[in-house]
Amino acid sequence: MHSSFACAMPRLTIALDEKDHRALKLLSLRDNRRLSELIDDAIKIYLASTGGYGLSISEANPEPTDRGPGSNG
Repeated sequence: MHSSFACAMPRLTIALDEKDHRALKLLSLRDNRRLSELIDDAIKIYLASTGGYGLSISEANPEPTDRGPGSNG
């Protein structure tokens, strides 16, 4: 019996504008790769280039940067 619990990764839903979605779809067709692979690569490149992989909880900003409408700050 196949178990999806063995290597389950957290899932994330994102919203893309039409232009970005179309560009990603075309790249995936050109490179014969799944969209999720392209997005995964882009995230890894971003995290590596910004030092995201080296962050710890104590270094993270405890205050949200977007407080939304009606906030006092």
